[in-house]
Amino acid sequence: MNDSLLKDIRIIAATWVWAGPWLGAVLADMGAEVIKVESRQKIDNMRYMIGGGAPGPGANPSLNRGGFNVYNRGAKSCTIDLKKPDGVDLFKELVKISDIVIENFPPRVMPDLGLDYLALKGVKPDVIMVSLNFLGSVGPDKDYLAYASTLAAVGGYVSSFGYPDGDPPPESLYLADPIASMYGVIGALSALYYRRKTGKGQHVDISETEGLISVLPEMVMEYAMNKRIRPRMGNRDEIMAPHGCYPCNGNDKWVAIAVSTEEEWQALCRVMGNPEWTKEERFSDRFRRWQNQDELDKRVAGWTKNFDAYEATRMLQEVGVAAGPSLNVEELVDDRHIRARGAIFEQNHVEAGRTVVYRSPWLSAETRHNQPAPCMGEHNDYVFKDLLNLSDGRVAALVEEKVIY
Repeated sequence: MNDSLLKDIRIIAATWVWAGPWLGAVLADMGAEVIKVESRQKIDNMRYMIGGGAPGPGANPSLNRGGFNVYNRGAKSCTIDLKKPDGVDLFKELVKISDIVIENFPPRVMPDLGLDYLALKGVKPDVIMVSLNFLGSVGPDKDYLAYASTLAAVGGYVSSFGYPDGDPPPESLYLADPIASMYGVIGALSALYYRRKTGKGQHVDISETEGLISVLPEMVMEYAMNKRIRPRMGNRDEIMAPHGCYPCNGNDKWVAIAVSTEEEWQALCRVMGNPEWTKEERFSDRFRRWQNQDELDKRVAGWTKNFDAYEATRMLQEVGVAAGPSLNVEELVDDRHIRARGAIFEQNHVEAGRTVVYRSPWLSAETRHNQPAPCMGEHNDYVFKDLLNLSDGRVAALVEEKVIY
């Protein structure tokens, strides 16, 4: 197959939307063969959700929309109706010749299909199963349903951010999914390492809610140790000042600045021309600056508004002050540094045409741009005939019976 990290590792992906598919895409970037099992009875929502990628002339993107093309990059696709006994049998035949099963359905789905870990272990004793669920596969509330915005609320993320005395902001970044995906990668690799040493498989149970908790250490520790709830602080920090986004020249243009040490503060003052206000007593040390942030932010903004965000960034970075432009999506996609690293690139999809996707966020000697996301059932012949050795007649019969559908 290839000479990369997961050479000869085959993964069966019963996944949809974001968390599960992106887990598969990252493992595919590592060299694994990822086979997405899907059905026209319940199409992955991302296949028809608008977003990302510009379909080329004459393209048919109806089931190959931008989000799907990003999250399922590098996978193969076969179609099986898992609600039929023959479909379940086909899935189990695939498991026999595979290493890992990944899934991100509600916890009741795989057991209801007869495809939970114990069932799959009976088919292949050393199989590894990675489950990504809202609240995990066990626990009193495990069967609750959620989408990403619900996850962010239950995981404490929404209530932890926003401006002081304001309402919790709506969570639109949906961080729970990619965070869970990365924990899924760690879990899958750890399980493979364990299997190599012991010959045993395992079930890796990942709660997306717990993934979010892991990025809230200050909030959790403040309550656990002191029984205090950390207030929402907007862009501000508990120690640093100035710390925030400041307006720049142009419409809705901003630069983020964070000053930690006295040396950085003095460097900022020099760049701003050492105005008289910087010598005032209320800005004379870090604690006083932190106490007087409202006025401090106004003064800093009075300087940043004279420059565009990139210019302000360059001047500050040259003297050792942490700063960066607050990029909108257009600026992010066209950013020279992002482009130079190949993080965002173009692919030609057989149906969607020209699409813009992004790779996994690391570079190494084995980093490569994987194949475009699959069309639905694009690899049926490969899976059912080449891998499972089904005859043309048997495949035709399964298609007629709408098992392969």
